Amino acid sequence: MTQENDLERIEELVNKGISFQREGKHKEAIVCFDKAISLDENRNGEVDSNLLLLKNNSVLKIDEDN
Repeated sequence: MTQENDLERIEELVNKGISFQREGKHKEAIVCFDKAISLDENRNGEVDSNLLLLKNNSVLKIDEDN
């Protein structure tokens, strides 16, 4: 995969994860964010903090609900 393809895939995953968050499907959102985080880490060697924040929001919501 090229870097451009990676960026497009990360964007798709983030958008899908945000949609899941809005629907209250936080476990599904976390899966999307984890995939985006993995791609970003492989591409950059580090992860964009915004991706971690998005994932953390869903993790916290799941913890609140339990």
